[in-house]
Amino acid sequence: MNLFDLQKNFWRLDEQESFSGNETRLYFFLLYLANRSYWSGWIEYADKKMVANANISLQGLKSAREKLKNAQLIGFVTGGGFRVKTKYQILEPNSTPKLSSYNINTKEKNNNTNTYGKKKGFIHSGSDFD
Repeated sequence: MNLFDLQKNFWRLDEQESFSGNETRLYFFLLYLANRSYWSGWIEYADKKMVANANISLQGLKSAREKLKNAQLIGFVTGGGFRVKTKYQILEPNSTPKLSSYNINTKEKNNNTNTYGKKKGFIHSGSDFD
């Protein structure tokens, strides 16, 4: 896994998903933890410690990790009780990204005609000063 590719994938998905500050902060904090642990796979981290270190509320943490999971950026297994930490996994980017919903118009040769202001009532003489 390449850190640059993970960041690039996050920002590409952010254009479509519009991640909140909590979601962004959580994802990059998880990237930091994964890098610090030499990308060992699963990262175990207590929710209370995550709330304190990522500086977000417990409810914000829960909703942020759900949104990141739905965007297929992370996987996680919640802790089951006292002293059982939540396990996080950074997922590799999909090779086939979702297409953007942006409407991109492309020029066609047939529609690209030079009118030089003829439609606006200008008299075209071929001079640079028209």
